[in-house]
Formats: sequence, structure tokens, C-alpha cells
Amino acid sequence: MGQDKRTRQRLTVSNDVFVRDRSDGELLGKVANIHLEGFMLIGSRALREDALFPVQLEADGLTIAANAECLWTSETGSGDQSWAGFGFLDLDPEEERKLAELVQRFEE
Repeated sequence: MGQDKRTRQRLTVSNDVFVRDRSDGELLGKVANIHLEGFMLIGSRALREDALFPVQLEADGLTIAANAECLWTSETGSGDQSWAGFGFLDLDPEEERKLAELVQRFEE
């Protein structure tokens, strides 16, 4: 993999945070790490880089609706799943507040 150009600390997600495509309700995968600007997920659905997704993050009583851009994808070693990195786009202030609450859960 190339040089890491990330500027924000990624927080490992210690319990289930699911990501669904809001357009069809299909499960995209589970969040592996997260920060205020984006997240990485692992899932079995093939995703396109540079594609925009209306997503919903679901975690222990918290639901966050957002638009996110798939920035990169990479197959896992097993080949039946893939990693994907997403960046959040134009978060509504209420969704931004809920995202901050979710991220804070994993800072401790």
C-alpha cells in the first residue's frame, strides 16, 4: 500500500456499527474504524471507488444519515470481502452532532 496520507486519527470500533445504503436498505458492511471525516468498513458487497452513497450508520440506539464518497477499496486476503474507505459529505448539523457522539464512544 502507498504512503499513508491521513491527517486524522482513526478510532477502532469495538462493537458493531452497521452501514446500510439508504437508497435500497442493503447492508454495505461493518465499520472497522471511524473519525469525524470518514470511516473504513469491511463488507461483502463490491463497491465502486469515487461513487457517492447515501448511507445510514446504525449503532446501539444511534442512527446517522449521511452522504459519503467511497474513496478507495481493497480486497481482503480471503477474497470474499473487501475494505472500503469513505469520506463524509455535507453532514446535516444534527447528524454531525450524532456522529460526534458516536466517535466519542470509541475515544475512551
